[in-house]
Amino acid sequence: MKSLKNTRFREWLQVIKEAISRRIFLKVMSVVFALLIWAYIIDTTPDLTRSRYVENLSVSVTGTSSLNNHGLALATDVYQDYQGAIDANVNVSQKEYAKLSGDNVNVFLDVSNIRSAGTHEIPLTATSAHGTVTNLYPEFITVRVDYLDTREVPIEVEMNGTYKDHYWYSINEQSVNPQTITVSGPASIVQNAASAAARVDITGQESSFRRAAILRLQDEVGEAINTRLLTRSSSTCSVSIEVYPTKEIPVTADATQIVVADGYEIAEITFQPASITVAAQSTLLQGIEALPVEIPDNMPVLNKTYTKRLSVSKLPDFKFMSTNQVYMTITLREKVTSVTINNIPIEKLGLGDNYESILSPSTVSIMVTGPQSIVNSLTNEDIYVYVDMSNLIRGTYYMPVFVGNNSELSYDLITPQFIRVNVTDSQRNVKTPMEE
Repeated sequence: MKSLKNTRFREWLQVIKEAISRRIFLKVMSVVFALLIWAYIIDTTPDLTRSRYVENLSVSVTGTSSLNNHGLALATDVYQDYQGAIDANVNVSQKEYAKLSGDNVNVFLDVSNIRSAGTHEIPLTATSAHGTVTNLYPEFITVRVDYLDTREVPIEVEMNGTYKDHYWYSINEQSVNPQTITVSGPASIVQNAASAAARVDITGQESSFRRAAILRLQDEVGEAINTRLLTRSSSTCSVSIEVYPTKEIPVTADATQIVVADGYEIAEITFQPASITVAAQSTLLQGIEALPVEIPDNMPVLNKTYTKRLSVSKLPDFKFMSTNQVYMTITLREKVTSVTINNIPIEKLGLGDNYESILSPSTVSIMVTGPQSIVNSLTNEDIYVYVDMSNLIRGTYYMPVFVGNNSELSYDLITPQFIRVNVTDSQRNVKTPMEE
């Protein structure tokens, strides 16, 4: 066993001797040792630096408070105009070289020393936590400075989204908080500010709700205004939106309150519009079947068609009515009455000249129905009654009685409906014995 271990040890020694003889081991050890020395030098020698070029930097503006205190405001949107437009040379220690990037190089534009409105060329400055900025490209930025202005603008709430059928949506104007905001900044921008729009989405809402909304500053035509150069007293507002179910309710009138002249009656009452959309609590809507109009006390006695604009009764719990006024049209007609006219003579029509006739009876009675003013003035001479004897020859007949048509009247209960007609030869055609 001991002999075996000695043999293996000698083999390892032989391998080490061959590696050293080939100088591979020394080469590897030299590289490792050199790296360790280089790392030590970098770590202990901060003066050992390299220059690095950093691109696409942005600018931060400082000193705006001092500018505002002197009644001035920056009118150039430096962030927008120079975003990613600045490059820099940075001296950075070898130790920090890998850590340096555009995210840790900060470029500043200080406007605190400006004291007049107009165009100014301002130098840029920059810092980095991992090195020293030696050059900036460009070195200066040209900005425009305006006079500071302050304005109070109203908040205008708008509803957008999808309105649900049979629901009413309304902005509670009194609930908007705040009602206005104060805007400060360069006069050339502030003077264009007309309102602050707040959009509230009402999609899917079936009950009243309150919500915060972001404010969008806009000009008189509704175009958005860039607010990066402005300060606002608030960027949001809270608002309540009222949501209630709706119902189409027909309009009605109490006909007993309408007075018409003697001999007339109401044919129909129509309304324009015929129904009104009402919003309220669902329990209230369920109990309402009609909306009555308010008939005025001074309404005249009617004897013809009459149209008038009237108010519709509104319950205090109604949240909304599509209209509270309608046009009411009252159409009149004469009252219809019936009267029996007696002893109306029967006229003979169509009998040939060679014949004569006797009617039995020679008069009839008829019940006439029609407008009261016409019927009440009728006499038996105003009604035309006849029998048609066309093509009759000598003999006895039972003939129907006919009445001449009058579109305003109707005729019922003709008594009798049939009469006896006796047709004989005309006396003019009968010869006497002397004539023979």
